[in-house]
Amino acid sequence: MVDTSNEIWPEYHPAAIAVLKGLIVVIEIGCMWGQVVLVVASGDFIQMYPEFAPARWPYAIAGILGVLCFEAALVPLWRLLTLVRRRDVFSGKAVTWTNAIIVCAFAEAAVVVFVLLYGSLAQFPYRDPSSGQYVDLTMGSAALGLACLAALLLITAFVLLLVVMRSLLVTAIEQRNELAEVI
Repeated sequence: MVDTSNEIWPEYHPAAIAVLKGLIVVIEIGCMWGQVVLVVASGDFIQMYPEFAPARWPYAIAGILGVLCFEAALVPLWRLLTLVRRRDVFSGKAVTWTNAIIVCAFAEAAVVVFVLLYGSLAQFPYRDPSSGQYVDLTMGSAALGLACLAALLLITAFVLLLVVMRSLLVTAIEQRNELAEVI
C-alpha cells in the first residue's frame, strides 16, 4: 500500500508560510500605526480630562513598550517560519527563537505589572478649577486592574504553552539526533 499522507498533509506548506509572513507584515504595520495613535489619543484624552495629565506619559510609554514587546516577538516568529520553509526546524535553531518569544512574553508581563502597580498606587493632587480645592486622584480604575490581571493570566498561559512546546521540540531534536546516529 502506498503512503499518500504527504500528498494530503504535506510536511512543508509554502502557501501557509507565505500567508503567515504576509500577516506578520500587516500586523507589524498596524502595531506601528497603533503606537502613533496611542500618543495622539492620550493627548486628546488629557485635553478632555486634564486631571489625568500626570498619568499621560507613564501610560503612553507603557502602551508603546507593550506593543513593542509584541512586535519584537514577531521577529523570532518570522525566523521560525523561515526555519520551517527551509526544513531546518530540528537543527536546534528553533529552540533559540522559541526562547526569544518567551523572553518577549516576560517583558510584556513586566509592562503589564508596571501598569497594574502604577494604576493601583499612583496618586496625584489635582486642583479642581470650579471649586479651587485639591483632590487626590488615583491613576487607575477597577476595570484597569481587572484588565491587567486578565492580561497577566493570558500571558502566563501563553508562556506555559510555549515552555511545553519548547520541551517537545527539544525532545524531538534529541530523538532525531539519536535516530540519525543509528542510521
